[in-house]
Amino acid sequence: MSSNELTLNKIYNKNTELYQSKTGYRFNSDSMILSWFVNRICSGLGSVNSALEIGAGSGIVSIVLKRRGFLPKIDCVEMQKSLYEILEKNIESNSLSDEISPFCADFADFANTKRKKYDLVFVNPPYFAKESGHLSVDSEKALAKHEVAGSLADFFEISKNILRKGGRFIVIFPASRVQFALFSAAKSGYTLKNIAFFRENASTKPATFAASFVLGSETAFFSLSDADIFELRDPDGGYSETGMEIMYENQTE
Repeated sequence: MSSNELTLNKIYNKNTELYQSKTGYRFNSDSMILSWFVNRICSGLGSVNSALEIGAGSGIVSIVLKRRGFLPKIDCVEMQKSLYEILEKNIESNSLSDEISPFCADFADFANTKRKKYDLVFVNPPYFAKESGHLSVDSEKALAKHEVAGSLADFFEISKNILRKGGRFIVIFPASRVQFALFSAAKSGYTLKNIAFFRENASTKPATFAASFVLGSETAFFSLSDADIFELRDPDGGYSETGMEIMYENQTE
């Protein structure tokens, strides 16, 4: 993809920049929320030495995760060649080639051939069922938003091939589909460990949730009644303290 088909934007801090397609899939705040949540969960764990991102797209989640101080090396799988080329470009332009390794592959094929076992798998999967809503004619947008090439249930099941027992699977997903996510996780042998809901402000309902699951554990039970709820913005429309932590390294930006 030529440079004139891309935009270049500063994100998170002044030293981080991201190339994106002008007309294809572009990231939203969910990517920033996921990187924040992964770092929040894993910062208290001493057992995460290897990590994999499924459907990495332009690489924003893993790149910002590294900027947050996440130490383990990250492998990123992206099946779309156009997005993979942008992913490679973003890793190189942010001087993270020694920390993030990109792979252009279908996730199922990658999982079936990879001999490595990961401590952590994370994903910002397609939100909508294949038959739900309008399917974009743009392939990048269609595959990113609709379950054309795989659903969250598929990712849970396939990840068992490369996630060690006791490893973490972290996902961000629409709040309206929380029951589907919990059912899919349990069906594939995962147990909910942490969950947080995110809403625009205190007067709105949560739009998304992020959750951490443990593979092969029956003792990591977590009640939805204990879930955190975070507001991204204050009543005046500015970012809340949590919102600032999610979007910026320096909260005074």
